[in-house]
Amino acid sequence: MKEKIKNLIQSVKLLEKRALTIASVSILLVIATGVFAFYSISKSASANIADSKSASSNLITDSPVVAIVGKEDFSITGTSNNSWPGEIISLNNLQVQPDREGTISRWYVRIGERVTAGQIIGKLSRPPQTPEMVSMLSEKSQMLSEARTSVEALRTYTAKRIAQLQKLRIDTESSNKQKIGLIGSNTSASGNILLSSIESKKKLAQVVLNGSITKTFSMMYGQSRIPSAGLFFSIPLKPTFGILDQNLRNNFPNITYKALFDLKEIERSGSLYFDSAIKLANASIADMETLMEADLETLKKMLVEDQSEFVAMLGEIKSMELESVNTQRESIDTLAEIDAMIAELEKELAMSEGDVVANETAYASVRGSISGGYSIVAPNSGVISSIMKKPGEFVGPGMPVATVTANDNGNELVRISMPNNIQKPKIGELLSIVRPGFGTDIKKVRLVGVGSSLDDGSYMADAIFIESTKWPVGSSIRVLSPSSSAVELIKYSSILWNEKGTPVVWAISEADRIFAQEITIGRTLGAVVEVYAGLKNGDRYIQNPTPEIKENMFLDDLIKTAPKEGAGSTPAKSGKDKDMGGMEM
Repeated sequence: MKEKIKNLIQSVKLLEKRALTIASVSILLVIATGVFAFYSISKSASANIADSKSASSNLITDSPVVAIVGKEDFSITGTSNNSWPGEIISLNNLQVQPDREGTISRWYVRIGERVTAGQIIGKLSRPPQTPEMVSMLSEKSQMLSEARTSVEALRTYTAKRIAQLQKLRIDTESSNKQKIGLIGSNTSASGNILLSSIESKKKLAQVVLNGSITKTFSMMYGQSRIPSAGLFFSIPLKPTFGILDQNLRNNFPNITYKALFDLKEIERSGSLYFDSAIKLANASIADMETLMEADLETLKKMLVEDQSEFVAMLGEIKSMELESVNTQRESIDTLAEIDAMIAELEKELAMSEGDVVANETAYASVRGSISGGYSIVAPNSGVISSIMKKPGEFVGPGMPVATVTANDNGNELVRISMPNNIQKPKIGELLSIVRPGFGTDIKKVRLVGVGSSLDDGSYMADAIFIESTKWPVGSSIRVLSPSSSAVELIKYSSILWNEKGTPVVWAISEADRIFAQEITIGRTLGAVVEVYAGLKNGDRYIQNPTPEIKENMFLDDLIKTAPKEGAGSTPAKSGKDKDMGGMEM
């Protein structure tokens, strides 16, 4: 009996344990079901809240909003770096480049050593004597021989021809001098000596003039002899001569005096005398006492005849003088032609001799290159800055083997590689540069030029130092981005285009008036765009403009006309601070 009771008790305990286990599992299942249901409800509620917020955000984005330049946080990529690469270069650095290939056999200088232009600083080894090199030497030798033969023949011909032309020049000068009477004393032996003939004609014209004055002097002055020059003006004209022209009567003694005693101006003074004497006779009146009518007519006739003879002589004199001038001009032209021919012969000879020198130099150069080494020379005076090749290394034509830096270091400049997607700084702007690893050593340079085309995707620019520096040539530098390259960002949706095709935004004045502001835009970076000009930090403008916005309207009017919240949109919000009191325009 006891055993049965004991077994019964154990069975009951076992049942109790199983019941507790089943109960615990049931409770856990109920709790899990509740938690899952709560999670599902929460997730649905969160999704609804997120959808509500998204819808609200879309409503705000689709409605006009007042924004402030520089106050918005745009998280974008693709902004320009804050520094640009560059290098210090020198216009006085010249690379030494041999003209042919070969092996460096020797250097005569060391780095840091001063050299002069044309100085031999190294040597290339002798190249192998290939058939091409031997053929070239033979060709240069043939050209030199032909040039020497040609110049010898030309030199002989030129000497003989120049001697002939010089003799012709002397004969031409002698003949021309005889024609114009510049040489020879026998002027009466030949009538073609122009100068002698001219002088004879002038003397004969003087005789005619003096004879006419002598014949008319007694009739006009009442004396048979002409007085000396000192007493000439003491004798007056007869009262009836020139009585009708008192001015001519007063001037006639002076005119007669010049015709008699001024022998240098025989042509002018003689012509004036005859003209005045005839006019004086025509202005005279016969008084039957001092001047008879017949004598006056005879005087007039004699003066006209003497004048005709005098004028004819003057014409002959003018003709001979013209012939003399033409002869001199022809002589000069002939002599000039002879001189030009001599100069042309000398020029041709000089050019031929120059060809000989050039062929000699070319032959010596080729021969030296084949039979010996090739000398490497310094292109300018300065200091050996670098030697790129060691003895035994092979180099080709045009390959840099050394660098010579001139003594003048004033031509150092900074060559900058400027990104092509930034607003380029202006010419003359000051830039700050720094060497990598020397962050505290900052120098100022002035921008002097910016290229107009891209080089490897960048603009190349040059800048010069505004202060002395000891930075070495060839150093890599970084150009710190200047403040002028910093730009403002606005949403692309804020931009409109006017009838001229210019981008504009609806800007807001201090008096809360809305107006169209033209802007200059740059890169588009996602949903935002760079503004180079037209807006500055702190300016207010309308984001997401709507058709209701008009020029010169008040911001408050835009807020009043914006759709209500219940209608599915959000009114425009003012971006002004409370302490920004507006002033009406």
